[in-house]
Amino acid sequence: MLMYLLVKLLTHFTIWLTCKRFSVYNKNVTAIDTPLVLGCNHPNSFLDAILVGALMKNRVHFLTRGDVFNREWVCWLLKTVNMIPIYRIRDGKENLTKNDHTFEACRNILMQGEDVLIFVEGFCNYQTTLQTPLKKGAPRLLIQGWKDGVDVQLLPVWLRYNSFSAFPKEVEISFGNPVGREFINSNEEDSFVMQNINKETARQLLELAAVEHSKKEDKKNRLLLLPALLAMISHIWFYVPVQQLAVRLKGSIHYDSILFVLIAFLYPVYLLLIFGIVFCTMGWAGAAVAILLLPLLARAYILWK
Repeated sequence: MLMYLLVKLLTHFTIWLTCKRFSVYNKNVTAIDTPLVLGCNHPNSFLDAILVGALMKNRVHFLTRGDVFNREWVCWLLKTVNMIPIYRIRDGKENLTKNDHTFEACRNILMQGEDVLIFVEGFCNYQTTLQTPLKKGAPRLLIQGWKDGVDVQLLPVWLRYNSFSAFPKEVEISFGNPVGREFINSNEEDSFVMQNINKETARQLLELAAVEHSKKEDKKNRLLLLPALLAMISHIWFYVPVQQLAVRLKGSIHYDSILFVLIAFLYPVYLLLIFGIVFCTMGWAGAAVAILLLPLLARAYILWK
């Protein structure tokens, strides 16, 4: 729980630090108290889950591709931030039976009143359009929850990025309207209910994909030029090595996500390092000013660029 809250806090800080624009449509639904299955599109690797999870009031658990749970220490670390393995056919037929434990875990989570995030397309490939047909995981969780007497709802979520590699980022997240048991006829078979749920999910996601978020006219603010230059001088020693590390670690489609996570966890370390250096030369006052000023300079650069 502590690690989950820490990651959530770091995520909000890193959004402020790295995103020139972060826009949320229909944000009021993030405060829904009843358990939700968050049915998201999946354009940008695990960054999608990080950003959506940070916005939700309820505690969120994330269905994550099972092949990353390949080492004991990795498995432990991922579980501290509420990640649950889900196995695909490409992970080996022998692993598919493990999904029974996964769905049982999700069942217990929903009964406790918490949320589960699932990527309804079932894969990530830097896509900008909805990939159909949608998978059956989300409807399966809903139907089981209803059978357990849980007032669980499905909330469609659409994510859109200005780029999958540009810095700084512009992110748009659009939330749909919750889908509950009132949407289906109780006399219908589960397979037919699943189809209806996926049809409604796809319909909402396509509508959300067309939502136009309000944008401010992008003009260079001359007052930000000097702070932006100071930010470049003071942060080049941090950003360049971190960006190069992200390039080396990215694999196929994970650059954006890895860069975001590296900044989230290493920037506080950088600030502590600067604090220590300035403290040794200028004392407490100078060190305090330095670690307060640096993030503000970084933000000025993001807004100016």
